[in-house]
Amino acid sequence: MKTSQYFRVLIYLLAVILIFSISGCGGSNMKNPVADTDTLAESDADGSIVELDTTQEIDEGNQADKLDVTITVTKKTVKTGGEVELTASVKGVRGTSVVLNWLNITGFGELSSTNENPVMWTAPNSIGEDSTRVEVLQLVVTVISEVVSVGSSGIQTDTQIFSDTKEILLQVVDG
Repeated sequence: MKTSQYFRVLIYLLAVILIFSISGCGGSNMKNPVADTDTLAESDADGSIVELDTTQEIDEGNQADKLDVTITVTKKTVKTGGEVELTASVKGVRGTSVVLNWLNITGFGELSSTNENPVMWTAPNSIGEDSTRVEVLQLVVTVISEVVSVGSSGIQTDTQIFSDTKEILLQVVDG
């Protein structure tokens, strides 16, 4: 064989090695040899390397069943002109935001706010001919849950909205 034939074979062999190296055949991921995907990625902003959290999928089921809303009332029976403090707490949610909306259903008395926590409800100065009256207040809790995850297919977002309504009965007596 001539030198030129050896040279051609060498060029073809180097080309095949280069193609296999670029395509990743025969290599392993030395950054994380156990995982199927990289847990390291380069930041677009400054070229630094950031560790990505690998989290397992959590079976959410129906989170509305898990929405644990508790309302604390300073007193259930109030005299005319008296005040009651209402405080709401929501547990067991992984929400980005929790929105409270207090509603005065019967329109009797006055709420200090419709979206703050705690709120004050003031009974009217008179209840008319009745000696006792029942006031119905409602609290509508809305939880907006946003989860951002980074996976091999890119960034994924999941937004869910859950709502729960609680009723509060207050007794107003002529005092």
